[in-house]
Amino acid sequence: MMEMVNCSLSEPNKNILNAIELWYESKRSERGNVNRNVMAVGIGISELLQNRFPLTDNYVRSDKGSQVRGLSGACIKTVLARHGETRIFASEGGRTSRGTLPMALELAAIINSTLPSDTCEDTRLEVANAIANFFVERIQVDFFNRQRIKVEIDLQKPISAIVEDILAEASLRSDNPTGTVAQHLVGAKLEMLFPTIEIGKDNSNAADQQTERSGDFQINDAAFHVTVSPMAKLTDRCRDNVRNGIRPIVVVPREKVSFAYGLFESEGLSDRVQVIALESFIGINIEELSFYKRSLIRLNVARLLAYYNKRIEDIEPDKSLQIEIPQWALDEMDTHGE
Repeated sequence: MMEMVNCSLSEPNKNILNAIELWYESKRSERGNVNRNVMAVGIGISELLQNRFPLTDNYVRSDKGSQVRGLSGACIKTVLARHGETRIFASEGGRTSRGTLPMALELAAIINSTLPSDTCEDTRLEVANAIANFFVERIQVDFFNRQRIKVEIDLQKPISAIVEDILAEASLRSDNPTGTVAQHLVGAKLEMLFPTIEIGKDNSNAADQQTERSGDFQINDAAFHVTVSPMAKLTDRCRDNVRNGIRPIVVVPREKVSFAYGLFESEGLSDRVQVIALESFIGINIEELSFYKRSLIRLNVARLLAYYNKRIEDIEPDKSLQIEIPQWALDEMDTHGE
């Protein structure tokens, strides 16, 4: 009689993922952080499960016995890429950390005790993929999304291109905060341009109606609407602006300018609403403020980043939306006593 094997896919996944989540959360510090070695261990164990079950101690240990078998930066990069994540996580994968192997043995024991011993190959592979997916999501939420936005600030580029680079980097995050980043970049630019006028400091999720504002920002008789995804409801807000004697100015990414124009044209507002590419709106003003002088452009780019970070610090609950300010920019502001 043929030996029966367990090929139930959904229940093992559910039980194991619940157990793994409990284990993962037990590693979270009082400040809410999880060491990235915990995430690396999860990725490494999921790869070992792709090839064998149960996960014995001898199998989990490398041949020399001091590290996790197969765990490396290249391994993690491959798994992340398999799940559509291409950002750099760790060069070593935590393999040289003293605590990595004990954690791997812990996690392997949890899987061994939760997954039925007669599990068939199809179930094993599906469970391995589910575990990998769990840890990829944890890496995105607990590592990438908690890192400041890192972007190379190349002053040889037009400032508009630097702004585009910042938005592109923000769009890579799983929580896609591009709209929030865009709004506060515009807010930072307006603060620099109009230092004697109070520029709105509302949370990016606050609706215009809740704040009694005519747009994301209002300066005298102009309302600025900043969005990376112009939609039909934007035309209603702009129509209200026109009705109330306010000049609507819509600021969108360069690739959305034509779409926004078409949106307002379809509503008969094309000659009443000004549509501006966000990158140029910020970039040209920064260069004008600098009188197109290289030294002042350098200083004002540093200021833009600092003003932006101050807005995030003061307004947004997620401080990881701040931009990593390069050392040259910090030095530049220090030289000018800022």
